[in-house]
Amino acid sequence: MSTNTYSNPGPWAVTAFSTTSFMLGIINAGIISGGCTPVVLDVAIFFGGIMQIIVAILEFMKGNTLTTTVFGTYGPFWLMFAMFELFFAKSIPPSSIGSAVSLFLAMFAVITFYFFIASLKTDKVLVVIFALVFIALVLLSVGAATGNKSLDVVAGWLIMIFAVLGWYHAAAAIINSTWGREVLGVGSLKPKQSSISAK
Repeated sequence: MSTNTYSNPGPWAVTAFSTTSFMLGIINAGIISGGCTPVVLDVAIFFGGIMQIIVAILEFMKGNTLTTTVFGTYGPFWLMFAMFELFFAKSIPPSSIGSAVSLFLAMFAVITFYFFIASLKTDKVLVVIFALVFIALVLLSVGAATGNKSLDVVAGWLIMIFAVLGWYHAAAAIINSTWGREVLGVGSLKPKQSSISAK
C-alpha cells in the first residue's frame, strides 16, 4: 500500500497573495487610476482570498504552523478588504472612514510584525517580504488616519516590490521542484528545510 504524497501548496498561495498585492500596489502608487479598483476586488475575493484559505487548510493538514497561520490570515484579509470596499464602507460616516481603514490596517500590521519575527528562521527572501509588508501596512494605516496621500504612493511602491519578491519566492519553489535541484536560491536560514513550508 503506497504512502500518501502531498505536494507543497505554499507557492500557490504566495502567487495568489503576490498577484493581488501587485495589482493593488499599482493603484496605490498612482500608476493607473483608482477607478480600476473593482478588478482588484474580483481578484482579492477569488485568488487572494478564497485561494489562500484553501492553502491554509492544506498546510494545517501537513502540520505547518507558520504557513497555516500566514495564509489563514492574509486570505481572510483580502476577503474582508473586498467586502469592506463593496458593502460596508458605505455604512461608515465619511468623517470616520479614514479612522476605520487605519484601524483595520494597523491590526494586520501588528500580526505581520510577529510573522516577520517567525520568518527570521526561514529564508532571507521571506524575511524581506514580511518586513516590507509590515512597513507598507504601517504607511497605509498612517496615511488613512492622516489623509496623507503621499504615504499611499510610497506604500504602493513597497507593495509592488514585496509582490515581485513573493513571485520570485514562489517561482523558486516551483522551478526548483520541477528541475530537481536549486535553480533559484532564497537564502535559507534553516538548513534542510523549505522556508515557506517550515514547521
